[in-house]
Amino acid sequence: MIASTALRNAARVGSKRSMSTAAAPKQHKAKDMWSTLEKTRPPPGHAHTVFEPPYSTPVVAGMVIGVLSTGYGMMYFGMRHQQYKQGYWK
Repeated sequence: MIASTALRNAARVGSKRSMSTAAAPKQHKAKDMWSTLEKTRPPPGHAHTVFEPPYSTPVVAGMVIGVLSTGYGMMYFGMRHQQYKQGYWK
């Protein structure tokens, strides 16, 4: 019993990895990648916006109303379900 415990503990100590003497991993630096990033940018003077107009007003209005209605409907029906489930509404 004592011999098997001693062997098991010796195996555990021997199986632990020692600290590496190699250099730490290189950290990403923006200055190292600046030339690559600069090539992907639009030319100077170009107003680069995320969403570039023109937009169709009826389409945008429909999408906004649809998103708000869907959100309100989900919250309302979730609350309604809980009220019936918990017996507050019958």
